[in-house]
Amino acid sequence: MSLTGAIVASGQEATTTAPGGGWYTSAQASSGQLLFNNYCAECHRPDLTGADGPALKGAAFLKTFGGQPLSELYGVEHTTMPAVNPGSLPASTLLPITAFILQQNGLPPGDVPLGETALTRTLPTAP
Repeated sequence: MSLTGAIVASGQEATTTAPGGGWYTSAQASSGQLLFNNYCAECHRPDLTGADGPALKGAAFLKTFGGQPLSELYGVEHTTMPAVNPGSLPASTLLPITAFILQQNGLPPGDVPLGETALTRTLPTAP
């Protein structure tokens, strides 16, 4: 089941919408994919299924971050990633990467880019 399906099944559909209709913009997620491939894919694989680092999509991702504020994911990214130089990536790099991770987990795009003010939003849980 996709995350979108999981959201609906768990009754958390309201968490998928925000001003602008989604969590991030499609352009931001596209940019994030390029950045992810540059900084993250070596450990998490280009398809986010995990290798040396944990999977960043699907059930494993939701088990760790589902039901948590988005700031939990962002905080891990900001303080521990990339593994070779933790804390070295600025928000201008991490926010698009986070948008890409959200896209790959089925959260919908909208009209407003993901920004630090959206980090209080709660990620959906698995059903």
